[in-house]
Amino acid sequence: MFEVEDSLIATAGKAFRLTRFYGEVYEEEPADVSEIPYVSVSDYHRAAGLLDCVVDREAMIGILPPYYKDASRFPFTVPEDEAELVLRQRRIVRALKDLGVDFGASPRFLIVADGRRGPFACELAKGIYWEGFQASVSFLDGADDDLRRDVDIHDPDYVVLTCGRHLRHSLERPRHTVMLVEHCGDRPIDDLEYPSLLYADEVDLIGSRAAGRPGYDHDAGQLLIEVDPASLLSHVTKLQFTCFPLVRYGLGRRVPTADVPKTEAP
Repeated sequence: MFEVEDSLIATAGKAFRLTRFYGEVYEEEPADVSEIPYVSVSDYHRAAGLLDCVVDREAMIGILPPYYKDASRFPFTVPEDEAELVLRQRRIVRALKDLGVDFGASPRFLIVADGRRGPFACELAKGIYWEGFQASVSFLDGADDDLRRDVDIHDPDYVVLTCGRHLRHSLERPRHTVMLVEHCGDRPIDDLEYPSLLYADEVDLIGSRAAGRPGYDHDAGQLLIEVDPASLLSHVTKLQFTCFPLVRYGLGRRVPTADVPKTEAP
């Protein structure tokens, strides 16, 4: 417990010193966990602009595409530098292994998307490419026959549904393993039959949930997930940020972790 608190205080202090945004939120450098407030997207709407929220503008190498290209709740594009890109890729590897992907078998992926999720799907495909695996993106209009046709053409080992989750029952299993993409801005999926990947626009990949498991696995060395006792919603802290800090940032929903069982609000 004390180690987690020390990490949180150190992260908040670093964000305070290196960004104008957290300098204004805290006013003074936090010396105790009780001095670190839970923040939400509304706090970022009061920031003057993106550059108030980043450590070093010259180190930025790219931005993270939101899940919905036309409906992100965050007021700015979310940047990353090379170090944060490497950390994100490590989370992708961890999640795929948690979901049972055999890295030694050269797996093939088909990512299913629509126009609104196209940039997000292409970024996900890039992370898979970097591990040396084949990945294709299929754009669908929601018809079962179209999905089965594209699956027959590509013959993937894994079908990743970023959209059209209602189509998951139309695919042959176990020949094709179906993975679902969940987003913190959407309603949680109650169906635990399928493995899933959990995303938030401000963080990108948070973690993974194996089939039948109620909690999400995540890299606790990178991301600290806490529940705000006032709202009972989950908040995330990027413990190893180098570009774009998030400290006790609200995800807008409850995220049960693999080591903490899901509980109902009183």
